[in-house]
Amino acid sequence: MTNTPQSVRNPHTWLIAVQGVLFIALFWPTWLWMAERFDANDSFYGHGWLVPIAFAWLVRQRRAALNEVPHLPTTAGMSWLIGAVGVHLLAWHLRIGFVSGFAMIAVLASLIWVNGGREAVRVLRFPLVFLIFMVPLPGVFLIAISFHMKLLAATLATHVVSWLGISAVQAGSSIHLPGVTIIVDDVCSGLRSLMSLAALSVLWAAFLPPSAHWWKRAVLVASALPIALTTNMVRILVLILFAVIYGAHAAEGFIHYGSGIVVFGLAIVLLALISRLLMGKSND
Repeated sequence: MTNTPQSVRNPHTWLIAVQGVLFIALFWPTWLWMAERFDANDSFYGHGWLVPIAFAWLVRQRRAALNEVPHLPTTAGMSWLIGAVGVHLLAWHLRIGFVSGFAMIAVLASLIWVNGGREAVRVLRFPLVFLIFMVPLPGVFLIAISFHMKLLAATLATHVVSWLGISAVQAGSSIHLPGVTIIVDDVCSGLRSLMSLAALSVLWAAFLPPSAHWWKRAVLVASALPIALTTNMVRILVLILFAVIYGAHAAEGFIHYGSGIVVFGLAIVLLALISRLLMGKSND
């Protein structure tokens, strides 16, 4: 007599497999939409590809905790599951992609609830919430924020350049300098780096030692905003100085986009320094 593997004999395993296939089929159009947003030239979500990888890693880190809680399949989460699927179908019919993206996370949480019980959801609540950073917000909302950040960056840069003794006149998001005009575009607004740094700061705060007080985690996450604004201002000032000294062409091409990579690296270093400073403080 041949022994049948437990995974094959267990109907619940097959049920989960079927649910996984249905989940992929249901949200495949949503994922394609998000992937297109991730790869767009004007995307603010280039970090989106890394979020699922971080999610898988976070889940893996919680395997021991998952094994300790009782796995009790329940129908208690079915109402949430049905509601989330309904929201997705309506959102996709109305072409509201970001709502469909949030519904995808809700469906995933509901499936974990139905198959593993409430405690499994509790253990995985942070990885599930972290998936929010993967869902692109409406373009009109992001453009509006980027527009105001461009104006703020142009205003601050004009004041700093004037303080350095260089004649500068601001006109909207443009800065008129001797012999050259610098335009602070969406890439230089700082929103892209802010969103990536916000996701990174939340992940970083989650891996502070258990002894870290909640306010230290909150300060680390909140520091993403001033760090992003400060480093973006450094980038704009460097580009202005290059343009003034070497001509407008010097602030374009590789220098323009390469400076973004360097500045984001600087932002990560600052985030690490703040983390170290916070953990150096007494836990009292």
